[in-house]
Formats: sequence, C-alpha cells, structure tokens
Amino acid sequence: MSTPVPEFAGRISRISQQRARVWGLMMDMWNGDEDFIKAVREGEFGEFVREHFQEIGQESLAHGALMSLDVYSRGARRRTFEDDWDAFLADHGNLLADKPHYDGLEAMRDLCRKESAAWAAGDLDTGRDCRKAEFEHLEGGLEMNLVELLKNNIEVAKSHVWRTLSRIFLIFLATETGHQSSLETK
Repeated sequence: MSTPVPEFAGRISRISQQRARVWGLMMDMWNGDEDFIKAVREGEFGEFVREHFQEIGQESLAHGALMSLDVYSRGARRRTFEDDWDAFLADHGNLLADKPHYDGLEAMRDLCRKESAAWAAGDLDTGRDCRKAEFEHLEGGLEMNLVELLKNNIEVAKSHVWRTLSRIFLIFLATETGHQSSLETK
C-alpha cells in the first residue's frame, strides 16, 4: 500500500526541517557559539542528532560517535563549563577560526528550509527542485571541502569532543549525499 501524498510530503518536510537545523548547528560550531557547547554538554545536541539519524534510518552509522558524545555529556558534571569552553575555543581557534566554507553551510541551511516549506505547502515541484539544488551545491565542491576539513579536524583536534563532533558532522554529510565512502579513514 502506498503512502498518501500529504503524509509523505509532511514527513519529507519534517526531515528537511531537521536537516536545516543540523546545517545550522554546523554554523553554530563554526561560529564558536557558547550556546552550542552548552547544548553539547547538556546532551541536547546529541539527543537531536540521534533523533534525526533515527528518523532517516541511519542511526547505526552514527552509533559510535553518539555513544562517545553521550559519555562526554554525562562527564560534564565532573568538569566546569569554563574548562570545556576553554578547550572548545582552543581547538576552534586552530580548526575553524576563519570559518571556512561558512557561506556554503548557510546556503544549505536556507535551501533545506525552503525545501521544508515547499513540502509543507504541498508544492512538490518546488520541494524536488530545492533538493536538486542542494545536491548541486554539495557536488559543486562543498561536499569535498567539508569532508577534507572534517577529516582534518578528526586528526588534529586536541579535544575528544571536537573529534566526535567532526565525526558526527561527517556522518551527517554522508547521509546528505549518500557517499559513505567519505567516512573511510586513512
């Protein structure tokens, strides 16, 4: 039995909205937002990305990284926010200080929002056109640039949480593109 179009469009709209939020969270990490590290420490970030990966049927890809993030969040009770904030900023200064590819992240967030709105309005053609534009944007170089950047973060970040966040965003990118080969390490 097939899924009725309104139900299908509603689900795609919800997933597109979640994807827009993940792109926005990447922007928060790039910005070094204090609220971002608070959400990571308090488990809100991990809970949201876990729900997103479950929604799209890809939680198994992110299982290890999410478990590592859970351990980090539970351990926050034994660390001060200032210590975590200082460690986050130290790596941020080395890894993302000049906000590489930030405009691309913003474009992807905005395209996903537009896609979500189109599906919610029942405008299937615009929804499909937005998704196509997202793929074209990623294939235009953003995907490979982000894969390279995130893999580098995993290799050189001093803090475990930076390596874990970079893994999670790399997994998200693989689910966006379908290119799981980007998850292979050297």
